[in-house]
Amino acid sequence: MVLIAITAGFGLIAWQKPTTGLLILIATLPSYLLRIEILGIPTTLLEMMLLTLILTWGVRHVRSLRFRYPVTTITKPIILLILAATISLIVAPNTTAALGVCKAYFIEPIILFLIIRHELTRANITPQQIYKALSLSAIIVSLVAITQYITGAGIPIPWDIERRVTSIFDYPNAVGLFLGPIVMLSTLSVLNAPGNLLTRIKQNSILSAASILGVIAIILAQSEATIVALVATLLIAGLINKSTRKYSIALGILLAIATPLTPPLFQKLTLQDYSGGVRLSQWSETADLLKDKWLLGAGLSGYPSALEPYHLATHLEIFQYPHNILLNFWVELGLLGVIAIAWLATKLTRSPNIIPALALLEAFIHGLVDVPYFKNDLAILVWILIALALYDRTKTHHKKV
Repeated sequence: MVLIAITAGFGLIAWQKPTTGLLILIATLPSYLLRIEILGIPTTLLEMMLLTLILTWGVRHVRSLRFRYPVTTITKPIILLILAATISLIVAPNTTAALGVCKAYFIEPIILFLIIRHELTRANITPQQIYKALSLSAIIVSLVAITQYITGAGIPIPWDIERRVTSIFDYPNAVGLFLGPIVMLSTLSVLNAPGNLLTRIKQNSILSAASILGVIAIILAQSEATIVALVATLLIAGLINKSTRKYSIALGILLAIATPLTPPLFQKLTLQDYSGGVRLSQWSETADLLKDKWLLGAGLSGYPSALEPYHLATHLEIFQYPHNILLNFWVELGLLGVIAIAWLATKLTRSPNIIPALALLEAFIHGLVDVPYFKNDLAILVWILIALALYDRTKTHHKKV
């Protein structure tokens, strides 16, 4: 009842002040952790809020006949992606589970993308407002993680032994997966703001706090893949900027020399440690699976059961996903889904807004060894970043709707 009451209150806000409702939703992405069943149908607070926003926003715009679909360079890849998800839903071994994945990871996030795209185009909301909303979410997640580390309380087994914080999530890597793109977004926004560094930090206090606290939380979670992804993306960002290019090249050379001279780091990066061995085993078994199911994959939410006949490393559990961005999409959406994602990524390389595009790059690099998309908050976060990356202020219509 509490979650329903919260949703009702959110609905009133979304109806009276659509922009405020949208920003509240963006700032509360981790609310998917609050779950409920309505008439036997499982859902989350995040999903109820999102559906409420879609409903109120849709009614307002259909009633006023003001909505115009925001044409975008990625319209065709999106259509292909939805087609791939639909086919994977049909071939999935568990239709109920697949339907939940389809709506939560594709349909709902894409609709939200269209809403944000429309609001940005009509100048009803600014990228900076969205940056701040995401940063507020990151600050809360980070503060919980830091408090966990200081007190030692609330860290689930077995992560408590190493004191690896999990914040509000169930496992440490979820901290890095969520915070990584937001830290990149906020950090680059502050660095690219006008004025000296101190002025930038003061004038962008929320974004600065998200960057600093987020990095601390990622370190305390010992999310090594996130750290590597952040460093790699910052180096790439430095190469793109002419004024910092020579420094990025010099730093890159130093890291290339130092890495082989640091055995623990070298082992991590070359997947020679235990975690790397687990990943290599996963990928090998997944490759065997895809030799037989290369066209359609395993269907939405079908990977664990499909992998069983190929699972030879019985001392390891079967994970929900293969922990590699290419394999994740291939097993879930088939070859058509891989083509759609590759097409989408190609289009995004020419994004007019480079900072959110680099945040997406951070997620991609992290995704080489993890699952940066197939999770309620992450799927929505990705589509928020895509909407921001496509934002072109020269094509903004300064007319309120």
